[in-house]
Amino acid sequence: IVLPPSVARAATFAAELRHTDDKKALPAKTAYVQSALLYSGPAGERRIRVSTREIPVADSFRSLAQSVNPPVAIALIAKLALAAAETKPLSAVREQLKDSLLDSIVSQRELCPPPMRKTADELVLFRPLALFPLLTLALSTMPPLNTPSLASAAGPRSPDSLAAFAHGFRLLPTHLACLALAPRLLVVHERSLGDGWAPVEGAEAPPLADAALAAEEAPDEGAAAATLAPSAATREQLLPRGSEVSPSSVLLLDTLQELSLWVGAQASPAFLEQLFGTPRPADGADLLPEGANSAVDRMHSLLATLRSQRPSHAPLTVLVHGSPSEERFFSRLFANAYEPFLLQLLSDQRSRL
Repeated sequence: IVLPPSVARAATFAAELRHTDDKKALPAKTAYVQSALLYSGPAGERRIRVSTREIPVADSFRSLAQSVNPPVAIALIAKLALAAAETKPLSAVREQLKDSLLDSIVSQRELCPPPMRKTADELVLFRPLALFPLLTLALSTMPPLNTPSLASAAGPRSPDSLAAFAHGFRLLPTHLACLALAPRLLVVHERSLGDGWAPVEGAEAPPLADAALAAEEAPDEGAAAATLAPSAATREQLLPRGSEVSPSSVLLLDTLQELSLWVGAQASPAFLEQLFGTPRPADGADLLPEGANSAVDRMHSLLATLRSQRPSHAPLTVLVHGSPSEERFFSRLFANAYEPFLLQLLSDQRSRL
């Protein structure tokens, strides 16, 4: 029984069910789970909403692995990790995430032919679970689990804001939680391509978007992070690396719960003048009001579109190239760390086989 003081329409709750008879498998191929929400309507009347879901019963490790939905699983793991962070050191939570991932990788060797079960020089991943290392790394770099975010807490990111971030994430629906783990990087401006907005030709879909949206059969209205309105269409950079960020660009990082606008030191002064009213904006600068010019109008349109796709308001933070606070931007560009992360997993795996 969960007794929250209020429930937003996008809020989600997770429950773990355990079959206590370890010696006897469930006889059926499916099981049914029923949940009920008792709440008060606008006029004070009591209402109840009942939901019944059919879930498959796995009778082998292979069938269990085949039925795993990575976005759903990693969303649950993320919420459990944030709950654990309330009582454990962050380093212990991150280490537990890596150990759990390593346990999963080693367990998947049981799905391999016998000669491959002890080959320690490669990572063997069952295809439905191939995204788990990437998503686990993304989770480890997400505030408040990553150290850089706490290091910048003396600046614009306070301990209270980190706690609010964690609380908001734990209430996100599954498809939005997964999208929050894989932030979208939108290329607003690249000086080598002109003094205005970056052209949108070749724009691609956000990483993991299809898998994440498939995790939710019927998302709430406005919740899907699918397509930007024509007036807000913007080039996206997939799985961006911090080392690839150009100082002549202006980039918008969408982590679902907040929007960070990074301004490169060599971006076009004329374009910055149109956005901020000055060619040298500082951290926390405000955009010019809507209607000032077409460039800032397009930015306001983009922000409005992005904000309409989530359950709560996402604030905009301007971060300038070279400032101490820009670490909160670069700490979410985790692709640089993916290869070292895999190599560390490979090294740790050798002691388990």
